[in-house]
Amino acid sequence: MQSIVTVERSGAVACVTMNQPERRNALAPEMREALTETLERLAGDIDCRAIILAGSDRSFCAGGDLSSLPAGDTLASRKRMTLAHRLLRTITDMSKPLIAAVDGTAFGAGMGLALACDYVLCSERARFCTAYSNVGLMADMGLLWSLPQRVSTGQVRRLLYTSAVVDGEEALHLGLADQLVRSDELQQAAFDLAVQFAAAPPLAVGLTKAALARLPGSLDTVMGLELDGQLQLFSSADFTEGRHAFLEKRRPHFQGR
Repeated sequence: MQSIVTVERSGAVACVTMNQPERRNALAPEMREALTETLERLAGDIDCRAIILAGSDRSFCAGGDLSSLPAGDTLASRKRMTLAHRLLRTITDMSKPLIAAVDGTAFGAGMGLALACDYVLCSERARFCTAYSNVGLMADMGLLWSLPQRVSTGQVRRLLYTSAVVDGEEALHLGLADQLVRSDELQQAAFDLAVQFAAAPPLAVGLTKAALARLPGSLDTVMGLELDGQLQLFSSADFTEGRHAFLEKRRPHFQGR
C-alpha cells in the first residue's frame, strides 16, 4: 500500500511529500495524522537539519476534507481541530527550518500549512486561497496568526472575507510567497535553499525560530529573548567553531552543540 506521506533524504535535508493526489492531498484526518507523525519524527532526528514540505501531482494541499467534517458533532469537531493544532505546533515549535514548495493549489488549511513554514517557494502554477468564507467558516490552521505577518491589514481582510484566489506572481507581490520559480525548477530551488539552511548553526537557528514565533512583542520582550538566547549560544561549541572559522578565514562546520 502506497504511503500517503513520503520522505526522501539527501544528507541533512529531508523532503516530505503529501502523496494522495486523487484527493489533491487534502488534510483529511489520516493525512493530518501521518504528516504530524512524520514531522515529529524528523524533529527529533539530529541528522536532519532542514525540511522541504511539498505536495504531489500539481497540488500542494487542497485544504480540509469537507466530506469528513463531523457536522453537528461538537466533540468530534474539537478532536479534529486538536489534531490540526498538533500539526501546526509541530511545524512552528520544531527547531529545524521548513520550506514550503507550493506547486498548484494551497487552499484553506493547505494555505495555512504553507504559511506556517519558515520560507515559501512557489511556482507560476501556484494558487493560494483562504477558502473558508466560501463555506461559511472563519480561518483556522493558524492563518489568523500567519497571514498578518506576511501581508497588509487590508489584504488580510480581503483574502479572508472574499476568499480571493491568488496566483504565484501575485503571491510574491503580496508577500505570501518569498520566491517565485518555474515549476520545473521548484524542486531543485527548494533543495538548494534547504542545503543552505542545513549548513547554518542549528542551535542559533532553533533559538531564532522560537523567538520569532513569539513576536511581535515589545522592545523589552525582544531584548529578553536576545539575552536568554545569546547567553546560551556564547557557551556553545558552535560559537567556538564559528569564531575560529572566522579568524581562520574558512567555512564553519556546525555540529549543533
